[in-house]
Amino acid sequence: MDERASPPPEARDAAMGGGEGKPWMVRQADMGEAGDIAALIVLAFGDVARRFDLNAGNCPTHPSLMTRERIERGMELGTTMLLAFDGGTLCGCVGLRRPVEGVSILERLAVAPACRRLGLGRLLVGRACSLAGQVGAEQVEIGIIAKQHELRQWYETLGFRAVRAARFESLPFEVCYLRKAVGAEALG
Repeated sequence: MDERASPPPEARDAAMGGGEGKPWMVRQADMGEAGDIAALIVLAFGDVARRFDLNAGNCPTHPSLMTRERIERGMELGTTMLLAFDGGTLCGCVGLRRPVEGVSILERLAVAPACRRLGLGRLLVGRACSLAGQVGAEQVEIGIIAKQHELRQWYETLGFRAVRAARFESLPFEVCYLRKAVGAEALG
């Protein structure tokens, strides 16, 4: 496996820690936590699935249908999962793919409904962007449902900008891609 699959300990440690008004504990996931991660993602994306009427028939890869096996496969391929805890309770997660041509993909940002609007999503995205820059990415990209205007606006408050939209035959919605400069590119 590529040595960039897992960030070096010093980069990983620098991207961890609590913040934003609550003592969240953020750390990299272990493979054995894939089931808990999948359960959190299913819970967090349930409202999106209901809002856009997404199900196994029309959108089988939607995060609301996440499985332990899909999380494990992503981690085996080099996706770093960051987890946020309040005490011993898993409250949020985000995935970060290793950089390809200077771009890391941010995916599966999930915050438990009871922990929303407390700054946890902002914290996780910030930590993931910091980590991406430390492992060589110049930009971070995320794809969202284009009709989720409030989510796009939220990402824009974090410095992301829409770069393109795309339709895929396998998805019942248009995808909006947003990017943010990280690392040295963010400074210049």
